[in-house]
Amino acid sequence: MFVDVLEVLLGEFALALISPSFFNIYGTLYAWDNPQRMKLAQAPEKFAKPKHGFTVLLPCRNEEAVIGETIYKLSQANYPKSRFELLVICTPDDPGTIAAAKASIKEHKIRNAKVIVFDLPAGKSRGMNIGLSQAKHDLVTIFDSEDDVSPDIFNIANTLYIQREIDVLQCGVQLMDYNNRWYSAHNVLEYFFWFKSRMHFHAKMGIVPLGGNTVFFKATDLKEVGGWDEQGLTEDADLGIRLSLMGKKFDVMYDPAHVTKEETPPSAKIFIKQRTRWNQGFLQILGKKDWKRLATWKQRALILYVLCAPTFMSFVILFSPALVAIGFMFKVSVIVSLLTFIPLFLSLLTILISLIGLYEFGKDQGIKVKWRSYAWLIITFLPYQVILTISAARAFVRERTGSRGWEKTAHVGAHRVKQVKEPAPAVSAVSVKTASSEEAA
Repeated sequence: MFVDVLEVLLGEFALALISPSFFNIYGTLYAWDNPQRMKLAQAPEKFAKPKHGFTVLLPCRNEEAVIGETIYKLSQANYPKSRFELLVICTPDDPGTIAAAKASIKEHKIRNAKVIVFDLPAGKSRGMNIGLSQAKHDLVTIFDSEDDVSPDIFNIANTLYIQREIDVLQCGVQLMDYNNRWYSAHNVLEYFFWFKSRMHFHAKMGIVPLGGNTVFFKATDLKEVGGWDEQGLTEDADLGIRLSLMGKKFDVMYDPAHVTKEETPPSAKIFIKQRTRWNQGFLQILGKKDWKRLATWKQRALILYVLCAPTFMSFVILFSPALVAIGFMFKVSVIVSLLTFIPLFLSLLTILISLIGLYEFGKDQGIKVKWRSYAWLIITFLPYQVILTISAARAFVRERTGSRGWEKTAHVGAHRVKQVKEPAPAVSAVSVKTASSEEAA
């Protein structure tokens, strides 16, 4: 009797793990499955004449180490200065960032940038809504304070908006410092697969949880939908769902030469806090139930998978060895025994795809990835799933207890270091040079 019950439980649990795992692999490989998809995702070979204007929102808090260089680099974009503006959005309790931003604007004589200081309480979404209210151009985009942005990004967006029927354009974002910390390569590959492949599938399905920055919107659409949710912790994904409900047309551009470059969190503790915030924001979106109004069941199933996947996939990988062990310990039917092996096989396939992905990332960015990085990727695979699971559990507890404060991710400019050393075989952070507004000058 016990074995019969165990067989049923094992079989059901294995099947519950298998389907999302297959879908995860399908999404990861979606763009590679069809060369035409990869071609369409690239930047235009020729740029159209400037037609659209751009308002850039730069929300920042405690970013005096990086904001000066970001403002300067954005001001040097290959686009008529009269057709884009930079709005640096701060709060009065952050004098360091305000001073660094103003110093960069003054030193480099940037005439199309200004600092907006809004009253407390602070909040990224609130700041962006205030920036939106002051936007003077027809297209609005967001960059983070540490972003290294392609100088042709406005030409690319302008051309795509002219050539295609687009309401929202998501451009590629790529973490760069793949070998600075023990978890960095995994974090880098998450961005790599998401923006290069998975995001294209979401655009095709018409339901896109947007990716934070380097997203272009029509200002009229943002105002029509009410801007960003000032209470949510993942305002980008929430906005993508609400725009999807309005039937807006999404497009995605990922070109290795024009990705927005960012850095991984500087410590495992900060990474866990960042991922906790994302997972908790997903729980908030689930609770709002806007997704239930999506047009098709496929769209609803897809967004449910996205909102639950970070937690679910970590459990898949962590429980796969346990399933196999139970299958060996008890005499169960051949079919159930085989089912218990499939999640483990899929986990191993995920590792293989990650190894190939690291090679592709290096090829895209002109980086020679050494064999030690591949070995380190395998060694740290399970520990990375552990910190994802910790983050998911922490998010659940915070949401249940009503703790919704914003845990900010610190930035040190690690992606702006030209030469990054290969990792030492230790689970610890390595020191990196911090960019500053003085270095940007």
